[in-house]
This record gives sequence, structure tokens and C-alpha cells, in this order.
Amino acid sequence: MKKITLLLAFFICLNISLNAQTYPKKENVIRLLTYNTHYCKGGSDPGSIDDYNTQRLASVIEALDPDVVALQELDSAMSDRRRRDLLKQISKFTGLDYQHIFGGLAPINGGKVGPGLLFKKDLEVVKKKIIPLAGDEARSAVRVDFEKFTFMGTHLDLNDAKRTQSASTLVNETDFIRKPCFLAGDLNDSHRWSNGGIAFPVLADKFSIVSDTEGNTIPGRTDNGALIDYILFKDYKDSGIKIVETHIVRTLKVNGSVIDLGSISDHYPVYVDIEIPGLSGIENATRSNSIRIYPTQVQNTLNIQSESPVRKINIYSMTGQKQLEANNPGTASVDISSLSNGIYIVEIFADNGTTFKGKIIKR
Repeated sequence: MKKITLLLAFFICLNISLNAQTYPKKENVIRLLTYNTHYCKGGSDPGSIDDYNTQRLASVIEALDPDVVALQELDSAMSDRRRRDLLKQISKFTGLDYQHIFGGLAPINGGKVGPGLLFKKDLEVVKKKIIPLAGDEARSAVRVDFEKFTFMGTHLDLNDAKRTQSASTLVNETDFIRKPCFLAGDLNDSHRWSNGGIAFPVLADKFSIVSDTEGNTIPGRTDNGALIDYILFKDYKDSGIKIVETHIVRTLKVNGSVIDLGSISDHYPVYVDIEIPGLSGIENATRSNSIRIYPTQVQNTLNIQSESPVRKINIYSMTGQKQLEANNPGTASVDISSLSNGIYIVEIFADNGTTFKGKIIKR
């Protein structure tokens, strides 16, 4: 475990743009993901509330490059967690082009906790809505209507009766949605349980399971009931949406090393790739295969390899302040010796219009 943790720190936290070799995203698909973050405190309790664990989880999302993400166990403005906005932090640390919506309704320590959504800015948003749900603590679902489909993300309550009530609320919500609908999240319920679950049969009246059901979504659990994270689908007027691929992601193979995601959160992420007639896959505009930087742990000189001349280089701190700018550098390297030690975001623009965004460590 110590060896895996060290590899994780090297490949995920400290730097790099992960290459999700295990789960490459095919052309012209939309990737949907659900992930219980465990408040970004690692895979076990009590864990640690810090940027290190947030960056690790964000890097998993970055590697999988989903277009829409349902996240659970998020906090905002809590006095004992540095008043952080966890969803916003995750979005920033991915380096991807996400919008975000937080649906937290449960008050705690001066702030709120609850679910949220990330989605690529290329997806045209028609409507946004927070749906209050029943629970021993205030629960919700976050709904976003895109041009071609609706996506709802939620985290249902542990109380059986209130979880069932929430399932009914979500099913009733779909009666007014005139397009295909996906429901994703930690349902705290399983179709494997006796009689098909407690709240699950209510959802199954309108939704079908489209996510991976092989094995469990809770690390370390081998019993038959530890599959509780799902992506469900309700079609509308034979939309023609095709389920291309789905996986519960337990490991990522990165540069030949296998990373155990059980150390990132106490839930595994689950994704579904879909094809929607008339809607192509979304390009990640912040990355380019034609530009790369090295080394990622730098003392004085950052080298740049680009197929086209570099027009501009910006280097930012992790809080977004610009630390260095080079216009038309006319060179394949940039001197960063003036920067203090730490983690930075590098943004590069080439003459042919390609761009790159990645992280480095100044040592």
C-alpha cells in the first residue's frame, strides 16, 4: 500500500496530465460520470481535509475526461473546512473546461453539504433546477437540461422511508421532462438487495440501469449489497441514444503503473459513454497532443515541444494569479528561476490555434 501511495503522489498530485490509458474515450461519445468524493479526504476515515486529496480526486476526473459529472459529499463555506467551495476547487484542479452547480441544502458548521454537477461548457444548457428531497438531513437532486437530454445527480438518504419518498419525487419529476433523462449518484440502495432493494423498485418503474453492475462500488466490500452507485436512464420517444461502454473504475493504468482508486475515495467512480444522434463528443480545448512540456518538476528551465511556434506562455499560481508571461518567446524553453517553489498552472498558445494547459512543480 505504501508503494501505491507513493506512486499516486508522484503521478497524480504532483503533477501531470494523466493519460487514462485504461479507459480511453472514443470519438463522438458523451461520457457521463458519477463519483462520491468522500469530501476529498481520501479513502478512509478520518482522512485529511486538504488540497492534496482534492487534487488527487480531481486528477482522476481529469484522466477520465467526462463531459457531465455527478458528485456527492461536497461542502461549501463550512467554518471547520476553511470555508472552501469544494465543487469549485475540484473543477479548477481538473484543468478542464467545466461549469458547476452546487445543490447543497443541508446546513452544517455555517455552510452546507450536498451534491453537485460539473459539465463541459460546450454543452448548451436550457434549464437548471435544484430539487429538494426527503431525508434525515436535507437532501436534493441537481437537474440540468441540455439541448438533447436531461441529467440529474443526487445522493439519497440512509433512512429507508425517506429514501423511498425521494425516489418517488424523482420519478414524478420525469413526468414533466420531454426528453431523454439520466439519473446518476450514490443511491444508498441496490437492485441486488432482497426484493430488488427498498427504494430501487420505485426508480425501476421509470428508469433502467445502464451503468456497470459487475462487482461493487465500495472499495474493500465483497458482499452482494455494496453496489450503490448508479447511472440510470429513462428514454423519451425512442431517442436513439446508444449506450457504448460503461465501467466501475477501480484502477487507472498511468504510464505503465496501476493506481488503486480505493485510496482516493471510499467509493469508486462509475462512467457511461453514450452516443446521441446529432450530438458529437466534446473536445477538451485545454489540451493538445501537439504541445507538451518537460520536465514537470522544474528547477530553472521549462522546456516546450510544439508542432507550431509558441505565441504566448502564461504561468499561474494555484489560486489563479498570473506569475509569469512570455509573448512570442521564439524559443523552446522558458526561464522560471524567478518563481518560488510550488505548484503552478502553465498555459500555452501556439500560432496554429492549439492550446495547452498543465501543471508543473517548481523546486
